[in-house]
Amino acid sequence: MASTTLLDLPDELIHNIFLHLSASAAANFGQGSKRLYKISNTASLWRRWCREEWRYWEEREDRPIPDYNLHSTTQWKQAYADKVIQDKRFLTIFNDLLSTQQNRMARMHEIVEDFSYDAKDMLVRQLHAPDDAEDVLARRYWSGVILELLHRYKAVQTWDKMQYQDYPPLEEALGAFDLFIQGGSSDFELEALKKELDDLAHAVESSDPDWRDKDYIAKAVAISKYLREHNLVGCSPETFSHMRYRFICHVLKHPTDKSSIPMQSVAIFCCVAGRLGVEAWPCNFPGKIHAVIESPYGPSIKDTRATHVIPDGVVWMNPFENDEILTEQMMRDVLDQMPHYNTPESQYSCLTRAHTRALVLRNGVNIIGSMQFHRPSPGWETPNIAFCALWGLITMSQVDAPKSRELAVRHQHWLNQIVNWFEGYVQDGLWLDDALLFEKFVLPMLDGAEAKARLASVLQQIRVADANAHPVTPRDERTSLVKHKVGQIFRHVRYGYVGAVIGWDPSCQAGEFWIQSMRVEDLPHGREQSFYHIICEDESLRYVAEENIMVLQEDPSENLLRLAGRYFKRWDQESKVFISNIKDEYPDD
Repeated sequence: MASTTLLDLPDELIHNIFLHLSASAAANFGQGSKRLYKISNTASLWRRWCREEWRYWEEREDRPIPDYNLHSTTQWKQAYADKVIQDKRFLTIFNDLLSTQQNRMARMHEIVEDFSYDAKDMLVRQLHAPDDAEDVLARRYWSGVILELLHRYKAVQTWDKMQYQDYPPLEEALGAFDLFIQGGSSDFELEALKKELDDLAHAVESSDPDWRDKDYIAKAVAISKYLREHNLVGCSPETFSHMRYRFICHVLKHPTDKSSIPMQSVAIFCCVAGRLGVEAWPCNFPGKIHAVIESPYGPSIKDTRATHVIPDGVVWMNPFENDEILTEQMMRDVLDQMPHYNTPESQYSCLTRAHTRALVLRNGVNIIGSMQFHRPSPGWETPNIAFCALWGLITMSQVDAPKSRELAVRHQHWLNQIVNWFEGYVQDGLWLDDALLFEKFVLPMLDGAEAKARLASVLQQIRVADANAHPVTPRDERTSLVKHKVGQIFRHVRYGYVGAVIGWDPSCQAGEFWIQSMRVEDLPHGREQSFYHIICEDESLRYVAEENIMVLQEDPSENLLRLAGRYFKRWDQESKVFISNIKDEYPDD
């Protein structure tokens, strides 16, 4: 009996063999013959390998986001090769970023601006670097920082692209608020929000055996009831002011904490309704936002703008409060009691579909108001929330500001506020990474030459400081009395907090005002003793006299380990110190 060789097998079986190989192994295997080479170039194979290797793709003019449809025209093999090249280039830049403090921010900006989402898979991998990596803490820390900046950049970019569209996707516009505040440990993306809404719509339809027999009004009521039963709309008076309920993704994705304020309740209702064929849109009704629901038959609301007449069959709902249908007369009766809404034009604008820009502005104002008048929820009190709201406000108001004197004044106020906040934080060495956002999006918004020049000067100072090498502080005769080293952890003798040494001076180098206010001269060894720069467990930076430092021989806390990556490569378990990653500044420690 004659033996059977590989090439005697039909193409379908050889194709299945390729499915069990990696892309690189398949490319080598395909060199065996013309037939194997042809099979190895099958689009479905490279489509599969692209999907297995990368989750995130940045849409570009010369390469759209790969469509995983079987009939896609995407050149999958070329897409795979391009991503491999990009990953190698990313690693070169990222490793350079880790190796020196000089030009570190410039490299971060290069990754975010040039790669954007094409870098996200690699960033997530660095975020989960193995424990035995030589610079594990630095890799995890800086990949997290870049991911945070990337999320903020993509959120602002999302709003910026939407400013000229009246009705961009509502879930993307509101989801950008969630994207902005995502920490470096999150791999959240707007596509995850869309999938959550898709799944929710499917669940609504599957839960009702009579779904297909219902008319559009009955379907709207059924959707509202389902969302209420699952705590996705409405909240108690006690939780109404909680910051987290102003973010749609928290409401949808949190496993147990599911409540929402009117904006998010209506947005979720409308997004689910639209997926189920019900024409429902948020309308900017005074007080609490409502949903307007159109009949699938007859004229649409958009066809009656000139006459300010609401077509027959249009109804309203307030899913935040109940599942009741509201008629046009009921809605107008409420508006008639409000002095600013008693004209046909004003009432029509309150009863019809709101522009997405207006909804983003309303949500941003709600967030700012919550920060000003209510105690923030634990974990939701950071400046990130305020910056998030202001970015949404300034990007989505710039197009309409010239058309309305009131909005123009508010736009200028928000613009001044975000610039002033940024400049204030920069003076404290914070939020420097966001220079990319201010240069790309805020600087072009500024009208006055003086304001433009002032911000440009701040941004230039940040770039120059990043490009300059840090001064070298060696161990020599002048510093021979400095007792402790970079990387040691300690407890403050008087106040008990724990931190790690990230730098030192042979004597106190703080300004005279600080020396007087901290009463340094009252210390037994005064200002002439060594002082140490410290990163603490609570993320604060401190300047501590040597006599107040008690070195510890114990493992650092999880929080200190996370923060340490900014300055250190790893924790040495044997010597109980952090291994320095700032050798360019303190070469002998």
